[in-house]
Amino acid sequence: MGSLGITDAELSALADEALALAKRYWTGLDARPTYPASSAEETKRHFARPWTDEGRGREVLSDFQAMADHARPSSARFFGYVVGSNEPIGVLGEWLAAVLNQNVTSWRSAPAATTVERTVVGWLADAVGCPGFTGSLCGGGSSANLMALAMAREAKFPANETGAQPCVVYASEQACNYP
Repeated sequence: MGSLGITDAELSALADEALALAKRYWTGLDARPTYPASSAEETKRHFARPWTDEGRGREVLSDFQAMADHARPSSARFFGYVVGSNEPIGVLGEWLAAVLNQNVTSWRSAPAATTVERTVVGWLADAVGCPGFTGSLCGGGSSANLMALAMAREAKFPANETGAQPCVVYASEQACNYP
């Protein structure tokens, strides 16, 4: 029995149920509206709940349909944001990666995952005409932008034993108006 008190049989049944939910979602994706017909108040009514010390167990899967109905589906019909492709094969790959629960901070922490990441970065460098270049993959655009800013700062004003050196960052006025 795992640390959360779930048997192998219960885990298998939950995995089957979660996969069935995903498959139903994928088969109906082309018919889904690009934007959900939902207001902030309606969404809050569905999902804002008080904290409880008791878990909800299998019942938590019952929220998936409501979540899908209040989400902006990632599909070929929506280009509003840069999001994952939602291709089922990619989702399965992400699921398997999550099963391994690797922290790809260094080769010592995750030899296989780090080697795969280095290989993919090499492929990308080759694809854009920069063979031999190295780098890191990021989990999303925000972390990639933060990493790019940190790398640019480090290239021009490297940190020392007392921390980062003072420098100037230029940004639009929207950067200062974040709510």
